[in-house]
Amino acid sequence: MLQLAADGKTVRGARDADGLQLHLLGVYQVDPGVMLAQREMRHKPHETAHFTAALDLIADITGAIVTADALHTVAGHAR
Repeated sequence: MLQLAADGKTVRGARDADGLQLHLLGVYQVDPGVMLAQREMRHKPHETAHFTAALDLIADITGAIVTADALHTVAGHAR
């Protein structure tokens, strides 16, 4: 069974052209620990807006178990 984990992180020391810190939302396959998708977020509080879009970058997640932190415990993400 495919097991995925999603989490957002701020990239230490990385800044864009406007001087804003870089935030990434990554989705990785738990075993063998491989990053499958990553989305850049302009502002960290918008992580929830990028969650489903990051999962859409993976070809097929049918039947997968997806774990994420409490920030993503919303009905739309469960669907």
